Amino acid sequence: MPQIILDFQTPLAAWRRLPRLHARLRKAAQATAAALPLAPRFSACVTILLAGDAKVRQLNHDFRGINKTTNVLSFPQFSATEIRKMTKQNKAVEIGDIALALQYVVAEAKKENKLLLDHVTHLVIHGLLHLLGYDHSGAREAKRMEKKEIEILAALGLANPYIAVTKKRNSIK
Repeated sequence: MPQIILDFQTPLAAWRRLPRLHARLRKAAQATAAALPLAPRFSACVTILLAGDAKVRQLNHDFRGINKTTNVLSFPQFSATEIRKMTKQNKAVEIGDIALALQYVVAEAKKENKLLLDHVTHLVIHGLLHLLGYDHSGAREAKRMEKKEIEILAALGLANPYIAVTKKRNSIK
C-alpha cells in the first residue's frame, strides 16, 4: 500500500518539546495518502525541516525571492502532472521537502486560538498537498485544496482550521 514516509530534520531543539509531534505528523501523512486515491500511487518520502524563523526566512528569500518569514514552505521535486503520471515504484520516491518556522507558527496558533499541535498538523498536511500537486493560486484551486485539508483533518478527528475558534485553547512555554 502506498504511503508517505517522513524524515525529520530538527536543528531547533524547541521543536522537541512538542509531545508526540513526530507520531502525530506520521499519522497525518498516512491520512493524507489515504485521502488521495490517485496520488500517490507509490511510496513517497518527504523531509520535514523543523526550524526557526531565521532559517525559513532565508529559505523563502533564497528560493522564492521573498525576504520574510512564513509558517510553512513546500519544495516539490515534481510537477503536479509528473506526480499524476507516477505509477508504483520499486522504491520510495523523494517528492520534496517541507520547512516550518517555529516562532511564526507558535505566534500564529496563539493569535488564532488554535492548539499548537493541531496547527502544525494542518500546516504539514497543507505542505504535503502542495508536494502532491495541489495549489491555491486561484479561487477554485484554493477551495479544492481547503476542502481536501478539512477532509484529512476530520479523518484525524481535528476541527476545520478555517473556522475561527473563539475560546482560547493554546499555551506554550
